Amino acid sequence: MKFIHTYLGYNNNRDEYNCEILNKQGNAVGFCKYYKVNSYDDIVYIEFINISYEHRRRGYATAMVNELQSRYTLKWDYRFSEIGRKWYDGLIKKQIITN
Repeated sequence: MKFIHTYLGYNNNRDEYNCEILNKQGNAVGFCKYYKVNSYDDIVYIEFINISYEHRRRGYATAMVNELQSRYTLKWDYRFSEIGRKWYDGLIKKQIITN
């Protein structure tokens, strides 16, 4: 799996980033948009993770969280879709993240 991080610019009083998620074959399977409120610290907020329908439930979104955790401190704004909430609760249950 490969992650390609791209700085999108400063918008809405924050630095915004995109990260494309590629599978082992190098094909895009999804992306994540995240942001930093303060450029001087290493805290990021995930705005959303979008995995293509045919690649869901294969660990790509969780790998994205692990990728960001290896670079930054993650914070959550707790605005989730119904599916996102179940996924987030699963991350806590598996102790991948703490709330």
